[in-house]
Amino acid sequence: MSDYKTDDEKAEDLKAWWKENGTSVVAGVALAIAALFGWEYWKDHQAATATAASDLYTKVSQVDAATLEQSLPTVQALQKDYASTPYAATASLKLAQQYAEKGEYEAAATSLRWVVDNSKEPTFTQLANVRLARVYLAMGKTDEALALTNQTYPTSYQSLIEELKGDVYTAKNSLAEARAAYDKAILSSSGGSTELIKLKRDNLGEG
Repeated sequence: MSDYKTDDEKAEDLKAWWKENGTSVVAGVALAIAALFGWEYWKDHQAATATAASDLYTKVSQVDAATLEQSLPTVQALQKDYASTPYAATASLKLAQQYAEKGEYEAAATSLRWVVDNSKEPTFTQLANVRLARVYLAMGKTDEALALTNQTYPTSYQSLIEELKGDVYTAKNSLAEARAAYDKAILSSSGGSTELIKLKRDNLGEG
């Protein structure tokens, strides 16, 4: 009966099956091994990338506005080779801050725009946009600054954004809009100090 094959018959069946399916089996095993090693390689590469980027950022974090020129090659290396890491965005934000402290607003704006254009993290792009708006305001580019304040931000940014709008409207001499923005900033403040905002608001009078 067919249910009771001899060992020789079973061996022949196995040979026939292997002849028909062996190539697919070997290919599947090879792909599985390649995928395993590929995953391990990717993890090792990610770890090495993070370590290298962290080392470069450490150098940037140790300089200040007085030694700004020393950090430029390092920040540029982070932007070029490690743009996808948070270290590149953080270093660019720090570089922009140092430029702004020296009054070099165009260079600060360039560094902040790099973060906006290259970072994949909303936290970094939102922060860069707020700081860029302040830099534009310092440069007298009030329309550009106002456009950035009209973007979408988390609720936690509301008081900060409204205060910034008040500053921009004040610079534009749009005092009614400035008063309204400062009032919103005070109302939306979540426990932070509002003394400076109130002072700005009071300086505008009641209109």
